[in-house]
Amino acid sequence: MRVLVVEDDPRIARFLELELTHEGFDVKTVHDGYDALLAVEEFQPDVALVDIMIPGIDGVEFTRRIRERRDDMGIIMVTALGEKKDKLEGFESGADDYVVKPFDIEELVARINAVARRSKQRSHETIEVGGIRIDPASRKVMVDSEEVELSKTEFELLHYLARNADVVLSKERILDAVWGSDFYGGTNVVEVYVNYLRKKLGPQSWRLKTVRGVGYVLRSDEA
Repeated sequence: MRVLVVEDDPRIARFLELELTHEGFDVKTVHDGYDALLAVEEFQPDVALVDIMIPGIDGVEFTRRIRERRDDMGIIMVTALGEKKDKLEGFESGADDYVVKPFDIEELVARINAVARRSKQRSHETIEVGGIRIDPASRKVMVDSEEVELSKTEFELLHYLARNADVVLSKERILDAVWGSDFYGGTNVVEVYVNYLRKKLGPQSWRLKTVRGVGYVLRSDEA
């Protein structure tokens, strides 16, 4: 299992790296939020251990950005901030668990394994939006019981829209979530792929609506 450690304190980072490696995990350590975003793309961790007070973007913002892109990676906040408001902010940003320093390493390992199991189950859950059915495990899409062939990017775009059904998403947010923060093209690519999707969704294409001046939304009903 791959574990990403996002921690700016070198002593704690090294401790976690050594202990988790000893427990059999494949561990990568980074020290700020921007490096953490890149590490998610390159390292593809199963679980990330994230301190809140890190340079660049903080742990809460990092978690928000990751959750916009994917929900198949477990995120555990590991921080000295133990107030109720801090925990609530962590969970609201999308964290799966919250551990306050100092922590017991055996308990942390147990939490990592538990979060990884839940994240794996979540990533395979089928999503249905009206007559559109998306199976992430097989990467199959059914429209009114007929299978539709989508490219990798088309699938990722539809999956992201479906996970956020009835939420108006800006082109910029879609671009970052589907193409990644290191994509240097403009938002026109979003428009192009939305048009591709509409053609392939056929009788269900009406659900993919343009919100002028903002972006797009996948509707679960006719509102």
